[in-house]
Amino acid sequence: MKLLDTILENALSNLTSVAVAEKEASYSYQDLLDAMDSFASDLTGLEVNKRPVLIFGKNDFLSLAAMLASNLTGRAYIPVDSHTPIERTEMILGAAKPSAIMLTTELDESYQSLFAANPQVVAVNFDRRADFDGRTIDTRAAVSGKDTTYIIYTSGTTGVPKGVAVSHDNLATFTNWMNTAFVKFDKNQFLEQPLYSFDLSIFSIYPSLTTAGTLVSLSREETTNFKLLFERLNSTIINTWISTPSFVDICLLDPSFTQDEHPELRQFIFCGEELTHKTAEKLLKAFPNATVYNTYGPTEATGAISSIEVTPELLNHYDRVPIGRAKPGVTLEILDREIIITGDSVATGYFENSEKTAEAFFIRDGKPAYHTGDAGFFDSDGVLNYNGRIDFQVKFNGFRIELQDIEANLTSLPTVEKALVVPQENAEHKVTALVAVLVAPHDSTLSDRDFTKQLKESLAPLIMDYMMPTKFVYVADFPLNQNGKIDRKAVSETIFNPKGGQA
Repeated sequence: MKLLDTILENALSNLTSVAVAEKEASYSYQDLLDAMDSFASDLTGLEVNKRPVLIFGKNDFLSLAAMLASNLTGRAYIPVDSHTPIERTEMILGAAKPSAIMLTTELDESYQSLFAANPQVVAVNFDRRADFDGRTIDTRAAVSGKDTTYIIYTSGTTGVPKGVAVSHDNLATFTNWMNTAFVKFDKNQFLEQPLYSFDLSIFSIYPSLTTAGTLVSLSREETTNFKLLFERLNSTIINTWISTPSFVDICLLDPSFTQDEHPELRQFIFCGEELTHKTAEKLLKAFPNATVYNTYGPTEATGAISSIEVTPELLNHYDRVPIGRAKPGVTLEILDREIIITGDSVATGYFENSEKTAEAFFIRDGKPAYHTGDAGFFDSDGVLNYNGRIDFQVKFNGFRIELQDIEANLTSLPTVEKALVVPQENAEHKVTALVAVLVAPHDSTLSDRDFTKQLKESLAPLIMDYMMPTKFVYVADFPLNQNGKIDRKAVSETIFNPKGGQA
């Protein structure tokens, strides 16, 4: 059965239920079907081929309806956030060569000339139709099977974005897993915080729409402004929280973010970056009755392919939060330290990029497989543990060192809240120092130099002597990128900031 058929069936049975709740407005399932059908007509009215449609806009109702409309007409959608730098947007346009561009927000002046060159641009607007009947929607042309349902562009090592092409069946198996493997709620209200151009967004979009739930959509203004964020969180009901660990770290700074203040918030699902032991402990303390899941999976494997419930018992057993067991339809293996994913979640490859596809995707035992670039191992209980990025390995003073191994040991220290280890290189790209950038509040009467000495004494028994960072930099917090992940590039720049504390 097509995902759009499931969405349509649930929507027709819940027409007055809220599908999308934004800060200023809410939209029912009747509205969603109406907008989807209207936008599909806009596309059909253009003389476009079956190439993908680029959706340029915000995390809102209009963009969601445009994405669904693209799929309804048999086309994949490419979500691009309106705050994406113009140079990157231009590169995506050049690589994707979309059949049409749907604008769901007003353009800044700098973008107008960029899109003006494409004759197939439509600015969508939603006007409710009093006589609209969702039962007239025809899904026969909708994407299905091996058809590409969306393409998300990720950063490439050469600086040129790569478009991960996810099929309808990839997304369907992921959605079915989300709807069966986690806690179910009647009329579930899902937090929708990640950008649509970040695959973490599918954790809420499709499980919600296929079960007649509600997407509680946060705007970019709300996610980047603490005052607006907490005003919104404290004035709405959320049952299932989906975000990166870094985003929930921000929320845990507010004393109102507790179970007493949010009794309806009963489930947390994390992906996108490592869930640290400290974050998990803080969350379970603030929400002792909530169910917390750590999941793992790259964009190239459709959201996530493994999960584990995080409990106090689990945290007592593990020093580093594991990433769990594979979802049905997926096999996980460790080959030469690398996590290999095989099965029905593996994407079809990078859109119209056969060279990069051949480097990362392959066939194993007759099934699609993917090189993750992540290091890992299975423990004696058969649970998969993450052990950092293979490409975060550096050679320093003749030794091969895993940077995230040092980070994990640093964050195990009670005085360190967050840690990143950044290699400092000379003009010949040789690593000359390992710089630990830390969020580690300490007594102002203790100098950074004396605090660093204490840290080194505590860290020494945990790591090899050649892994000891050569410099320590202290910052108030780490900057996040648009996807809610720690911005490693921005953190690296802080080590050259003369205002940063360094010892």
